[in-house]
Amino acid sequence: MRYIRSLLGLLILLAAWIFFEPDAGVLLPPLADVFSNIIDLAYKGWLIEDVIASVYRVAMGVSLSFLLASVLALITVYWKNFPDYVAGGVEVLRPIPPIAWVPLALVALGVGDKPAIAIVALGAFFPIWLGMVQGIRNVNPSHLHAAASLGCTNRLLLTEVIIPSALPDIAHGLRLGVGLAWFCVVAAEMMGAASGLGYGIQLFSQNLEISRMYVYMLTIGLLGYFSNLLLEYVSERLNNWRD
Repeated sequence: MRYIRSLLGLLILLAAWIFFEPDAGVLLPPLADVFSNIIDLAYKGWLIEDVIASVYRVAMGVSLSFLLASVLALITVYWKNFPDYVAGGVEVLRPIPPIAWVPLALVALGVGDKPAIAIVALGAFFPIWLGMVQGIRNVNPSHLHAAASLGCTNRLLLTEVIIPSALPDIAHGLRLGVGLAWFCVVAAEMMGAASGLGYGIQLFSQNLEISRMYVYMLTIGLLGYFSNLLLEYVSERLNNWRD
């Protein structure tokens, strides 16, 4: 039911679009024009190809950042002060917008998938890492002591106590990371790619094809929306034991 209620917000947004479009001029094209361009761009294959390119870059970038954060989190499990030693570097790098790294990524990695994936991985890493650290710190010490008193091995302690307890914070960090990944991939594709949704927005804006630009903007929003719903659903399934 909650997912159905969330769809209501999307319907309200579309209704507001229809209501305000007569007074918005060229800034807000008619929704019917946008839908007709969706069909046209999908039929030509442009939209589908760009969606695949962007989804691939987001998936690869988030996977790399999740893998790195998991390795660092594993170190944190056995060395609790480790996050304190790296906090200085993390907090200096974290406020730097990922788009600021795009020129360096282009110089180092060229154009195409590699710089976009690197920018996505950089942007998604910090919320994922902070979510993991917070989850590990929130593990109830009494659960650890109880497991240890029952003869729990280190492996079982990690898989049966620490990870399940930390999963809500890990899932929250992952959702934030995926959301930020969509920001990053669009910025990277605008500056250093010849495909993807960000590249399409840049191209259509330069050609003043506003309706087609809105197609790509709406597609990004929907992809972010459904990816968040998917992660939320998986998180609830993994944490249903808490109920």
